Amino acid sequence: MAIWKMTDDGPVALTFSQLSQEKRLEDMIVRDPSLTGIDLLVVGRQVATAYGGFIDVLAVDADAHVHVLELKRDRTPREVVAQVLDYGSWVQGLTLDDVEAIYAAQSGSEFSEAFAERFNSPLPDVFNPAQQLTIVASQLDEASDRIVAFLAESYGVPVNAVFFRYFADGDAEFLARTWLLAPEEAETKRSSAGPATKVRAWNGRDFYVVLGTVENGTGRWDAARKYGFVGAGGGSWYSKPLRNLSPGKRVFAYVGGAGYVGVGEVTGSVVPLRDLEVPLNGSLVRVVEQPDLPAPLRERALSDDEDMTEYAVPVRWLIARDADKAVTERGLFASQVTVCKLRDERTIEVVTSAFDLKNE
Repeated sequence: MAIWKMTDDGPVALTFSQLSQEKRLEDMIVRDPSLTGIDLLVVGRQVATAYGGFIDVLAVDADAHVHVLELKRDRTPREVVAQVLDYGSWVQGLTLDDVEAIYAAQSGSEFSEAFAERFNSPLPDVFNPAQQLTIVASQLDEASDRIVAFLAESYGVPVNAVFFRYFADGDAEFLARTWLLAPEEAETKRSSAGPATKVRAWNGRDFYVVLGTVENGTGRWDAARKYGFVGAGGGSWYSKPLRNLSPGKRVFAYVGGAGYVGVGEVTGSVVPLRDLEVPLNGSLVRVVEQPDLPAPLRERALSDDEDMTEYAVPVRWLIARDADKAVTERGLFASQVTVCKLRDERTIEVVTSAFDLKNE
């Protein structure tokens, strides 16, 4: 890997050097695990195993696969590969309770809440169905490359290596990243080599959307139903998941304390509610100007704070009911996350059957 600085006299190569301390790289990964190129939630660092070792960084991804990130430091190829495989033999047995305990001990907070905030989705039904072992290094020797590639490609062992190279140009510092195996390739091998039990598949279409609670009144659902949209506001944690909705996706609307109140098809992309126009009585109207829009929605819609404002996604309702006629049944999926993928087939079956939408 090489980097050149463009100058008037032509490209000038920057010189690769070692980071002053590998702990610095570990600190950066813990602070921002997306540096690895994978969206991860860090569970803990220097996590003690039952076999006497300490995992540099333990993390999970959005599908609840457990990841081990182990820095090479000054160990030999055999040592670092053997160490990461040893850690893999331990983490494959980790339960959700184990991970929750580790996370609580290191962060003092709830793992499930952190997972939902990080991935905009509740924990999947199956936890830790597969693992990923990653050696983190500034560079690997040929023996390490050969061993890792052999284990991954010939035997489907979920091991990979990611390289971070450090460059400096005066006071400016640069960090470049590359992988031994492409992450997508490693994920395929991990899935094919993993146990038969996998995280419940998503059909690629259906989403769950929360539209208020009975306790706080059904004004949000009433407005969404009448004007054809789903929305959220009051902070990016609530509104950001709306970006996952795109035209053609199907939404299952849920009112807390009542149940499922409607099913609709997304017809547009997310916009600030103050800009949303919908057809009403033969003409386009701005939703924010409608007198029956609940005051809290109007106030947030007109807020100058782009983070706190109300956002909306236009929807064509296939079926919509009053909250007191909601579909509810023990065991149906429910979550406090504003928008998430609806993976539970039983919930989809029960709701579409109750709404007579099996052919939709």
